[in-house]
Amino acid sequence: MIEIPFITEAFGYILNLCYKLVPNYAIALLFFALIIKILLFPLGIKQQKNMVKQASLRPKEQAIRNRYAGRTDKVTQQKMQQEIMNLYQEEKFNPMGGCLPMIIQLVIVFSIYAAAVNPLRYVCHIPADNINNISVKIVELYHNGELDIEDAVSESTANNIKKMAEKIDEDGSTTNVKSPFVNKHSIEIVNILKKNGVEKFRGDGMLGASFRDKDLPDFTIFGGSFDLSRTPSIQHFDWLMMIPLLTFLFTFASMKLTKKFTYQPAETAGDAAISMKLMDYTMPLISTVFTFSVPAVVAVYWIYQNIFSTLQQFVLKLMFPYPTFTEEEYKAAEREMNKGIKQPKSIKKSGGRSAHRIDLDDGAPADSGENTAPAKGRASGLVPPAALKDESDRKPDDSE
Repeated sequence: MIEIPFITEAFGYILNLCYKLVPNYAIALLFFALIIKILLFPLGIKQQKNMVKQASLRPKEQAIRNRYAGRTDKVTQQKMQQEIMNLYQEEKFNPMGGCLPMIIQLVIVFSIYAAAVNPLRYVCHIPADNINNISVKIVELYHNGELDIEDAVSESTANNIKKMAEKIDEDGSTTNVKSPFVNKHSIEIVNILKKNGVEKFRGDGMLGASFRDKDLPDFTIFGGSFDLSRTPSIQHFDWLMMIPLLTFLFTFASMKLTKKFTYQPAETAGDAAISMKLMDYTMPLISTVFTFSVPAVVAVYWIYQNIFSTLQQFVLKLMFPYPTFTEEEYKAAEREMNKGIKQPKSIKKSGGRSAHRIDLDDGAPADSGENTAPAKGRASGLVPPAALKDESDRKPDDSE
């Protein structure tokens, strides 16, 4: 995952501020997600303006596509795409103009996610090295039978702790022990600290003397009735199974509504169109599968993001609406784009003429009027009679 440390630090301070205002991690994440959307709103405006510009070229682009309608061979499609790109260039539209804001947002989102799933680092302000030392201490205490991890971590994390515990030397050295939470978040570490108390983790390179149990983030909601630090599991069918279900529903609805509020280019044909439709279902399914490997509070944050992303696109559409065109405007654009262009002839199945040859003629000037009618006396569609051989050059026959 791409993460820029100084950006993560900056968003970590925002998250910490939200948690101080609302000392509940799930609710703090709600305000955090809202603030992030507001901060990134200018990038959304730039993307929207780029899409509005593309939408304004729709009639001319459609005229080009209509010119090649019904022909799907590679050469024709390449020629059509080239004409569309030429149109964009003439109109000073960069189809990649909206990609840079999207890439910037994507990189920032990774940093935001890193801040959201590491409350020990960004809410409790415990240095990264100290968190790593706490992770190793967890393995050591588990090896000595002094730590209870039941219901505190996911099954995969529990297995990692057990594997790391086997690497502790007979003399108790933890030199070969690595953090079982590598590439993971610190939410499960918080659960272990809550379950076993912070006193076991005091000392140099871990928790300070002033750190108390009450300083740990609170992941519960509804007065402690539901603990969002737990990870949903099919093996334990309880209320947590609502989180994957809600993740699927909100992701699916967000994709559908966002597509409705966003300009859609001319319809894509063939395999590309099928792939686009599959994405409507595969992306929500992938998000749902991920919820079974992370604490529920992380999935709740994804739900917040989906809701605010949809609302943002709705607001952008109101601020910068897409142009609409009448049928007459489409026809006028088609006449303009086809002015001086010879229209391609229809291809008869029995003619045997290659569609590629027609593509090469597209855009050529109209015929000059030169007579190309068949010679008089020839039957249309018949092989002409052979010409009579010239007798003037015939050598005299010796027998004559």
